[in-house]
Amino acid sequence: DASVQVLQEAEKQLGAAIRQRFESAIMAKDKAAVSRFARLFHPLGLASEGVEKYTEFIRRSFAERCASKFKSLVPVMGKRAETEPAPYAEALTSAVTEIADIVQEHQQSVEEEFGSENFIVVLRGMVDEADAQTLRIIDKFVKDNSKVFKQQIGVDIRDVGAVLEETAVITQRTQQFHMYVHNVAADVVEMIEDRDAWKATLPPGCSEEDGLLRETKLVRRVQELVSDYVTVENSFLQQSVAKAVRETDCLDPEDPDQFTTTLVDDVFFILQQSLLRATSTFEVQAVGATLNCVSDTIGDLVKAALQSNLQESKRIYSNYVSHATNICPPAPGQHPLQALFTDSEGRLRPNLTSAISWPHSLNNLMQCLEYLDKLKEATEAAFEDTFPKDGPDKDKLPMLHNLLSMALDERKQEFEEMHTAHCKEGVTMFLGHLRPSLEPLGRLDYNIDEAQYSDFQVNDPFAKAFNTAVEMIYQHIISVINTTSCEEMMQELATRIVKRLEREALTKSFSLLGALQFESDIRVLCSFFTNVSEQALRHKFSRLFEMTSILTLETVDELRELMGEVRAWKVTPEEIRTLIDSRTDFQASEKELT
Repeated sequence: DASVQVLQEAEKQLGAAIRQRFESAIMAKDKAAVSRFARLFHPLGLASEGVEKYTEFIRRSFAERCASKFKSLVPVMGKRAETEPAPYAEALTSAVTEIADIVQEHQQSVEEEFGSENFIVVLRGMVDEADAQTLRIIDKFVKDNSKVFKQQIGVDIRDVGAVLEETAVITQRTQQFHMYVHNVAADVVEMIEDRDAWKATLPPGCSEEDGLLRETKLVRRVQELVSDYVTVENSFLQQSVAKAVRETDCLDPEDPDQFTTTLVDDVFFILQQSLLRATSTFEVQAVGATLNCVSDTIGDLVKAALQSNLQESKRIYSNYVSHATNICPPAPGQHPLQALFTDSEGRLRPNLTSAISWPHSLNNLMQCLEYLDKLKEATEAAFEDTFPKDGPDKDKLPMLHNLLSMALDERKQEFEEMHTAHCKEGVTMFLGHLRPSLEPLGRLDYNIDEAQYSDFQVNDPFAKAFNTAVEMIYQHIISVINTTSCEEMMQELATRIVKRLEREALTKSFSLLGALQFESDIRVLCSFFTNVSEQALRHKFSRLFEMTSILTLETVDELRELMGEVRAWKVTPEEIRTLIDSRTDFQASEKELT
């Protein structure tokens, strides 16, 4: 018994000596000595105490380094160009990176000396210290930028943007740190032999998957920061877009190849930056809220600006193109809209925007449709990079893609409908130039004899003159309007002339020669529109060609053969009867028509 007492006393004295030496090493910040003496706790049955003291040393060293960096943080509002662009984000990144370095440095030695379950204790302490230090940084960041987070009144919009960028980096780094430590912890837990016994010792609120708290103070604080971020981002987005559509829109009167103004480029740069910034936060809440704001901004501010510019410029442009000289080919090197950009004395008008030029306004609308697709593609790519399919947040991808489609697809449809409507209005502006060439059609008598038919072969009744007038309009619009819009306008014009010709065919009288002439006129028109259109439009003339196939029948046998063909007629039976009756030199009974 005396020997046991001696040994116990010696053990107690050794433990005290090791504690004293350990404390001295901590005070001296002797990293090697701390590690050496920490290893001695385990053989003395003091593993828990050794882990606790070892963790305390690491935390204290880390806290001291963070404190020195924290003191250097000062408000940079209005002077970011002369300082670090994101000092608070840099400080937070430095802190969480150092934690990762500490983990890599000490994990092996702690696991070897104290066991895997005790490394979870060390990691838990490091996460707690990381929370404390990063919370200080975030709180100071929010305080130093309180004008941005609380009101934004009187704050330079560039500073607001810089704060948003820094907020996004802070939330991103926090999310990355959170994923990193939980992945490390989960891997360590896999190596614990007696998992059930270990689970029984877990502190309240800790996960059985990795032994760490399910929700830390830092995570909760960042969620609050994200909520503030969303509010500021939405306000910033709307202010920036409003400024782009009302103040910075600019038209270049010197470059005839520049069909658009700066409006759409500026607006979609802002929209894309906002969405990419929100995605970089790694927070689905921020992405979803920003998508809603982007959709609302496009549907309200952008759409209203485009509509206003189209309406205002239509008033000016419709008067401008009513003068034939203004749609004639310009002199070499001259802008096709030069006269639109100058006053009565030939001086260039100041502050030119899309509100003065309908072609530029229509081109802006078309550019919006193209940029909506590009915006969607860029955002989808950002989603894939931020939430990869093989990553921990892969389940968020389908939801994000669905939110993106909901935000942009409806807006695109609205703009497509708006584009179609304004292309139709554009065609109406030019009808005044076409009426003179169409007037002969209304008076034209197709009940002609051979002499008149021969005269029509030399002196075209209307089709070629109409094509010439359309060609002049086409050359003008193709020189100032984008290809897609120009195509839609020509398709609309073709639709209108076809309907006019169909009405004429159902109201006029025809001889066989007159019907052949009418067919010739239709082919001349169809050929012209086919040549100036990239998309197929022959189908628009299909009813007319059916009408001419009926009008040019010579015998009842041909009629029976035509009616016997298995085909889906576009003309109605009533129209067929009307066309047959319009032939002055062809007779067919009801029986022969059925």
